[in-house]
Amino acid sequence: MKVIDSSTLVKFFSKEKGWEKVTEIISEGVATLDLAIKEIASALWKKVIREEMDESVAIRILSDLLKKEAIITVNQDEYLVEAFKIATEYKITVYDALFIALAKSMKTELITSDKKQYDASLKEGIKSQFI
Repeated sequence: MKVIDSSTLVKFFSKEKGWEKVTEIISEGVATLDLAIKEIASALWKKVIREEMDESVAIRILSDLLKKEAIITVNQDEYLVEAFKIATEYKITVYDALFIALAKSMKTELITSDKKQYDASLKEGIKSQFI
């Protein structure tokens, strides 16, 4: 089981460059934070507003994600204090640090499409993959 962050999930659902690799990773088993669902919803909203995606497609993606069949969703609350420490140490957002804290707690790899988060995770000693 690997931890996957919001940026990578948005890449997957939007079929952006590299999404095929994400498909393989998801099929192997991934967990993410409940925060990711809100971040994905915001990214999809932006795509709908910019007319890059049909609203019905965005709603289907969110509905599928909420079923939690392929992606395990973890409550972020217990990782907040650790994430705050990571965020201040590496000067990244608490949002990004939450995924690092989850991967650290689960003793697993972090999958991200955010370079700054990727660099911070490596410094924190977390095995990470940048897609």
